[in-house]
Parts: sequence; C-alpha cells; structure tokens
Amino acid sequence: MADEFSVWLDELKRRVNIVDVASSYNIALNRKSGKYWACCPFHHEKTPSFTLDDTSNMYYCFGCHKGGDVINFVMEIDHTDFMGAINILATKAGMSVPQFRSSGDKAALSKRHRDRLYSLMRDCASYYHKCLMSDKGKRARAYLSGRGISERTIKVFGLGYCHGYDDSIAHLTSLGYGKDEMIEVGIAGENRGGGIYDVQADRLIVPIINNMRQVIAFGGRVLDKDKQPKYRNTKETVLFDKSKELFGLHTVKKAMIEEAVDSIIMVEGYMDVISLYQAGIGNCLASMGTALTEMQARLLKRYADKVYISYDGDSAGQKATMRGLDILYGEGLNVRVVSVPDGKDPDEYVRDFGKKGYMDLLASAKPLFEYKLDKLAEEFDMSVPEDRGAYAVKAVDVLRALKNPAQVDVYIDYISAISDIAKPVLVRQYESGNTAGAVVSEPVIMGGKKSGKIFKAIRFMLYALYAGVEGIDKSDLSAYITDRDLRAIYDEYRRISALGEATLDDLQSLSDVNHEVKEIFAEGKIVAEEAAAGYYADCYKSVLKEYRKREMSEFTKTIDGEGSGDGKAKLLAQYAELKFKNKRI
Repeated sequence: MADEFSVWLDELKRRVNIVDVASSYNIALNRKSGKYWACCPFHHEKTPSFTLDDTSNMYYCFGCHKGGDVINFVMEIDHTDFMGAINILATKAGMSVPQFRSSGDKAALSKRHRDRLYSLMRDCASYYHKCLMSDKGKRARAYLSGRGISERTIKVFGLGYCHGYDDSIAHLTSLGYGKDEMIEVGIAGENRGGGIYDVQADRLIVPIINNMRQVIAFGGRVLDKDKQPKYRNTKETVLFDKSKELFGLHTVKKAMIEEAVDSIIMVEGYMDVISLYQAGIGNCLASMGTALTEMQARLLKRYADKVYISYDGDSAGQKATMRGLDILYGEGLNVRVVSVPDGKDPDEYVRDFGKKGYMDLLASAKPLFEYKLDKLAEEFDMSVPEDRGAYAVKAVDVLRALKNPAQVDVYIDYISAISDIAKPVLVRQYESGNTAGAVVSEPVIMGGKKSGKIFKAIRFMLYALYAGVEGIDKSDLSAYITDRDLRAIYDEYRRISALGEATLDDLQSLSDVNHEVKEIFAEGKIVAEEAAAGYYADCYKSVLKEYRKREMSEFTKTIDGEGSGDGKAKLLAQYAELKFKNKRI
C-alpha cells in the first residue's frame, strides 16, 4: 500500500505545477533569470526574495528561509497538514486520493461515506441559511440586527435559523438523506417512538467550518434570554472532534493572505469572533466555549507564533485564561493577555467602543508572565509585610516555568518592584528552589547545562537499554549523544552488547568513574515497568526532533552560503526532503 501511495504521489506532483498553484493564491509572480520571483507570502517584505522553480517544482525564500516542494507550499499557505495539502492538490489535479483504512472507526470511514456526510452538512447549512433569510427567520434576523450584524457578515459566516423540529428533517429527507445519516452527524436526535427531530429547533445557527472549508458541526444559540442552554453544539461525531477544531478558521485564512496579519486573537465564543469580524478585526478564533486543548494550540501555531488570548472578563473567563496560557506557552507560542474591563466579553466591548477601542486593548495587552504575576498579586494585601513575603515566594515559583534566563532576571526585578523586597533576596529564593528538577532554560543535546527534557530523555533511554526493556527501538544513538559523560556510558553499552547482554549491574559498575550513573538510575525509576517501552518511544521522538531542528538550522546556513545554480538547487531539494521527514516525526 505504501508503494502504491508513493507512485500515486509522484503522479500528483507531475500533474501540478508550483507556479500555477502559487498563482491560484493571487501571488504576483515575475519571471527573471529562468525562475519566478515574488514577495514572500509567509512573511512581510517589500523587496521580492521568494523564488519558484517550475522545473524542479520547488520554492525557497531567501528572507525567512522557508522552502520545499509544492506539497510543502500548500501546507504552509493553507495552514494544513500533509494529507490536507494532498487533498487540495488532488482536487486541483482532478485526481482521487487513494483510500486507506486503519483500526480506528473515524479513520476507517470510507471516503465515499465521509464525502456524503460532508454533503449532508453542507445541504443542511444551506437550508438553515435560506430559512434565516426567509419570512420564517424574521425574529432571528431582528436579533442579529440588534447586535449590529450586517447581511454581508451573515453570508460570510453562513449563519442560519432552525425554524422547528421537523422542517430541516423533511427537507433533507427530500434530498435523499436517511435517518441514520442525520443522527450520525448530530443534526437529528431520536425520540422514544423511533422518529427523529432537529436538535437545534428555534435557534440561531452558526456553522462550524474546518480549515478545508467543510461544514462539520453547528452551534445553536437561543433567541430568548430565559431559555437554556444558551448554546447547543453538535455532539462529537465522525466529522467533528471539538478538541481539535477552532471556530473562524475560514475567515482567519482570508485575513492572513489579504491583510498580512501576523497574530491570532483567541476568544471564547462564536459571537465574539463574528462581532470582531464585523468591526474589521478578522484574525480571531474561538475555542467554542471549551477549555483550550494542546491539539488546538498546535493548530494555532500553524497560523501564527503570536497569540492574544482575550477571554471574557468574568471570573469563569479568567480561569479559562490561566489554563489557556500554560497550554499556549507550552507549545512555544508568544502569548499576550487582553484584559477586557468591567467583566465584559469581546463581543460587548467592540459593540460599545468599536474597532479602535478594542485595538487599544490589544496594544495594552500584557506578556504572559507579567499577567500571571499581576493576577497573583491581587490575592495579597501588599500593605502587609507578611503578604508581601508570601507573594514573593509564590511569584518566584511562577518564574520556574520560564525558558529564558534573561527573562527570569527581568521578572525578578518586576517582583521586587511589586513586593518591595530586594532583588538579591529574591535571587537567593529562586536559586534555593532551582534544583535538578526545576530548571530555567530548555537545554540542548550538544553541550550546555545537563538539565531539561532532552538530557532527561537520554538518561531514561540509557537506563532502558541497560535494563533490557522489551519492545524498544535499539537504533544507533551515537549521533544524538554528544555529551562526554553520557556518550561514555552509551559507548560502554554498545561494547558490552557486542559481546553479550548489557545489564543494570554493568551500568552500576560505572558509578565510581561517571557521575551520570546516579542520574540515570533516578530517571529510570520514575516510569512503571509496563509503561517503559512507550515512554522510551516518546523520549526517542523528542531527541530526534531536537537533532533534526539543529540539522535544519545548519543546513539553512549552508544554503545561504551557496551561490546560484545547480548546487543551490540540489541543496534546496535536500532541504525539502529533510523538512518532509521532520513533519513525519
């Protein structure tokens, strides 16, 4: 099956030309010296440094160093994954993507059936929209008008109205869709008599659209204030997993291309996104009222490295903000927090104060750790010495999550100013708790302090090798372990293994001459035996990612130092291959 897919993939690449694909995204290209040049669509520039080669079907930007083949290009510009790009290009080429099955129900869903369910959702959304714009939707239109939502915005988001329990069911049935299909996608519920009804009856309908512009679910909002629940989302289905989706992707993609925005504003609800868009702020996404997940954070990172988190100003919104901060920061995003005053949500605020008022809030947004320290200070009475001391202790603990030592120094000054406690005292407090398990900066494999997740990963891998854990990948780790002490232990393992079987006794025998042995045993004991193989695989992936990241960095320097011609073209091809491999780790 893998060989068949490779053959199909080669044929797809032959059929699509990267120049034609780039032109379809309204990128203005100029031919010069046998190649096509343009201002890079992936970063802001005035002088073209983005080049396309229609012979090799490759692209490269000399400004931001992004490059690769036509698949990489679509992944970058459409903010999608490998299979998402494959589907987009296959549509352009008029090819059908081969069907692959796996053991999971969602993955095993046939392409034909999945496409039919997407058609069902599209037809349902179209019916809801027509209903909104008809006499049946007068009350819903009046509600939207009262919130300042224009007809243009209604069309952009495909808003609709569900008039009753049976109207949409009858319409979809007339189109040939069955009861089981409507239940499967969450449009319909089943009553005790075996009949079905529309679960969104008498609600304003907000279609949830994925990054492929497919309707995958609906959010329904009541029109009467006293009716509960206020929002009703489609249940999770084969098309919709709310932990992996964000609302507003189709408008954000448009803003990224047309307005050259370089950040995302994260809000809680549909109406926040819609009202901000209505005010002229198109780079907004919503987590649909649920706690932000790591998968959503990774999806965000495809669009921008800077995220403004702008949840509601009430207490529930503030708690959600704190949870979201840690998840976003953990994914390497530059996070700032927008404080909406008077307990308002972004929707209310932008309607009261307009685009300028909300943009002023963005301009005053606080960096993540400044926000955390300020919120923590609200829990203490700074006029009381004991409270100032208690605040300082907790505030210093907050800094342990920072990855940059320079930031730690800056924020210790910040804590000192708030608590009126001298900086040297705070530094001693920080250092006293900065044990092996609490490090400031993310270390590297090639030298530096022996702390952090990469060194921890290597230590556990060494322990697992000596312990003879079954089911682990025993591929050569030599290229990844350049620390002298850890490398010596690994080299000894390879020597012993060449003669027989290495054991933990062999590892222990090295303790007198290598101080890392103690750390390796400590790392090995934190994982239960039955989980060791899985943990080893996770460690291996982390180490490989770090190695590949450094490899890519060095390769970029090599490309920049190479002149034009065949040499550079070959390097770019190798770069694209490395990048593709990295995506698959």
